[in-house]
Amino acid sequence: MHEVPEKLLSAALQYALARVREHATVAQIEALVGGAARDAVAVKTHLDQAAVHAQNAAAALAVPDVVTGIREARSAVELVLQAIQTADPDAAPGTLVERILDDVQPGALVRQLGLHDPTAKVTGSRVELTWSANDVDVAILQIGELSLTLALDPAGLSMTLAAERAKLDLGEGTSGLVQLLIGAAGSAETSVSFTVDAAGLTVAGSAGPLTLPGRLAAQVVDLDGIELSLAPRDDGIRIEIRSRLAADVGGVITARVDGAGLALVLRPAALLRGDVAFWRDSAALVPLPPHGIGLALEVGPASGGGYLGTVPGGFGGALELSLGPVKVSGYGLFFSEGGAVGFVAVVSVRFVVPIELGFLFTLNAVGGVVGLNVNVDTARLAAGIKDGVLDALFFPDDVVRAAPTILKTLANVFPRHPGGFVLGPMVQLGWGRPISLATLDVGVIVAVPDPVVVIIGRARCALPHPDAAIIDLRAAVLVQVGRGIILLRAELYQSRIAFLSVSGGIGLLLRFGDDATVVFSAGGFHPTYAHKPAELADLSRIGAELSPPIGLQLRLQGYVAITPNTLQFGGSIEIGLSIGVAAVRGRASLDTIIQFDPFHFTASISASAHVEAFGISLLGVKLALELSGPGPIRISGAGKISLPWPLPDPSLDFGPIEIGDGPPPGPPPPAISPLPLVAAELRKPEAWRRIDRAAQRVPVRLAPLPEGAAGVLVEPWGLLAATQRAFPFEMTLERVGSAQVAPAGCRLRIAKVVIGSTVDHSPLPESFPIGQFLALTKDEQLRAPEFEDRAGGIAIDPADAVAGGAELRAHATEATLSYEDSWADDPSRWPARSLLKFVGWEASVLGAGPAGATALRTGDRYAPVEDVRRIEVVAASASRVTDIDSGAEVAGIQPWSDALQVARRSAGGFGALTKVVAP
Repeated sequence: MHEVPEKLLSAALQYALARVREHATVAQIEALVGGAARDAVAVKTHLDQAAVHAQNAAAALAVPDVVTGIREARSAVELVLQAIQTADPDAAPGTLVERILDDVQPGALVRQLGLHDPTAKVTGSRVELTWSANDVDVAILQIGELSLTLALDPAGLSMTLAAERAKLDLGEGTSGLVQLLIGAAGSAETSVSFTVDAAGLTVAGSAGPLTLPGRLAAQVVDLDGIELSLAPRDDGIRIEIRSRLAADVGGVITARVDGAGLALVLRPAALLRGDVAFWRDSAALVPLPPHGIGLALEVGPASGGGYLGTVPGGFGGALELSLGPVKVSGYGLFFSEGGAVGFVAVVSVRFVVPIELGFLFTLNAVGGVVGLNVNVDTARLAAGIKDGVLDALFFPDDVVRAAPTILKTLANVFPRHPGGFVLGPMVQLGWGRPISLATLDVGVIVAVPDPVVVIIGRARCALPHPDAAIIDLRAAVLVQVGRGIILLRAELYQSRIAFLSVSGGIGLLLRFGDDATVVFSAGGFHPTYAHKPAELADLSRIGAELSPPIGLQLRLQGYVAITPNTLQFGGSIEIGLSIGVAAVRGRASLDTIIQFDPFHFTASISASAHVEAFGISLLGVKLALELSGPGPIRISGAGKISLPWPLPDPSLDFGPIEIGDGPPPGPPPPAISPLPLVAAELRKPEAWRRIDRAAQRVPVRLAPLPEGAAGVLVEPWGLLAATQRAFPFEMTLERVGSAQVAPAGCRLRIAKVVIGSTVDHSPLPESFPIGQFLALTKDEQLRAPEFEDRAGGIAIDPADAVAGGAELRAHATEATLSYEDSWADDPSRWPARSLLKFVGWEASVLGAGPAGATALRTGDRYAPVEDVRRIEVVAASASRVTDIDSGAEVAGIQPWSDALQVARRSAGGFGALTKVVAP
């Protein structure tokens, strides 16, 4: 917790504990209630317990441990209230609390803000104190109603400072363009609240930036909003109040100022001193210059404008110029961090009169994106295609006005990445004359060093005119190839056909390596499916909504999804009819998921209807039915009838009803012994191959074996690999499909490898459908990954093999080696490392000659000599198991299947089984 909220909460707790100590005896309680206690023994018991908790709270605050202090102080206050209530059950608790506070009012904020005596409210275990005042001046704010609320309940301690009708002087402490625009009338009115609790200091529940609505008193300036944010500092917390202003001067000059305002620095000492208002400290108020300024000019046929703003570590800008038939725009970010300079820029040229391409096709605009020391965040790009992220990349209409949004999008989509490079062309095509009734924007983005190719597209068809369209269809498309996946995703958004709105998303994902899978979805997934891939998790339902201006509403939604082990489909229909003050509404839905192995299906059907008048439900009916199977088929359901108050709402639950006994069990398949099958797989020639050592720089490749020759060619620095996919190694095997394994629960492993002598080896991962080897429940099947990387083979280091071993054979072939000569007069450009190792005068002669400057030598293609040759073990996915009773985490578990075995053996079960990816 930051020092400011910690000090404020500690001060409030110390005040509460002091009030507890002042009422720690029966006599003090009797003086408070104005008479003898009805049960003095019980009162003393409560007070003794309160004293213990108060002592614990004081000890915790001394550490300091504010969270424990809050818990103990709340118990102490609650026990004192119980003692007061026991002494006089007829007394109003709130009035008694106010009487407790009459003698000693809290100082600091209450005195500094000029707040009046508090009102108290006691509800169960919650005590709430509120100090308030009207027409209060705080720094640059003139507040119509100011209140400070202190609440202590089982959830903890909180302090809330609320300002209603707060008028903010935006011109205070600023100069130049801001004062020129807003003048003396630059005040805005808004409302805001600050809360201090165990989470820290927040504005309206958020650390910000938080945008608040406001009204500006200036005549020629528009206020787009007031932005509040909290920034921790070493000596306090800074509350930043910024504005977003726009001005139009005679339609010729348009100006925009973002971020002008002030910062109020809160320091614990000033807040808790109580004698001087903390905001009158000369260092408490800090003027904030604008972080963005935009200007636009329109004179005759020429128009244009620009925007320049600051970003962390650099700045961003946008420029737009229209002259005759061409409109040029550009926007980008420039930054310098750690001595490295980076940027990302988007430039486009829009043709006011499109270039004819034939058959009514036109070229409307061209452009491109380029970036240095940045990368492309494909996850943000995919998640934003239905939220307008492409509008900031593809030829925006008003670059200057939309510059803050555009620059923020650029920073999110192209984050900083040392060594990264991004490049991509963009083009806009149109169809139709004299205006484009359909447009297509296409861009291709290539990013390195983590190579990925992203194709983004945006299409629109608007008939009969884009500005007055009856049919308006918009779609966004993203294709990603690289970074272990192939992704195709498309979204239909903000689309309608007359009164019919249409929407929906479709996606195809192929993931390789860890957690390999193939997923197709149109409209999303079953509501209970827990294995949604992140790339497709937020697909929109395929749907249409009809809302003509005659009181009829109709909405249709549907989805279908296919994964390696499930088929999912479903949909819903909603209909409503409103006539005057009355309405009839109904809804029906179906959700189905079919699991292939082991075969199982679940179908959920629901329907509801109700009649309303004046917004009140008069009669309603709800029905729900679930079918699952097979063997036997289970049916369960529920129903409810809603009647007007005060009539009861009858309900009905039935099931599960089982139908049939399932197919008669046939003879179990014979048990399978995995060891002979694995041995047979490893005997196949294709199971053996050569691989490179991790991080090995290969100096030269040997020629392939002659055609027809048997064996595997392995260089001295290479490794020999043997893999199979029949059974995973180092995993408890429970079954093979529908057959049992023999022996039950066996684990396969390769103990040692002998090639003349024992040689080093390490496991190699292969992708296995683990559901084929584990006896999983229905819920476990839904949570389990489709594929999992388990050891399926080994990497063998033949370096220590005994010479002449029968399994290894050498093969040589003729080769021609060549090198290039170069010469450098400057000794500082001579290579620092040598391809070959020389000592004495030979090193000087050869190092300075043409051979010492060859590309092969300067590139240091040979790896340094290894003292010990090691085989690097490939990291696997890890899982996290948490015990449901103790909350303790079982560490060091590798794949999901191993975590499942640990969870099954846990005495208390498990509360969480989460998959994490090892770095």
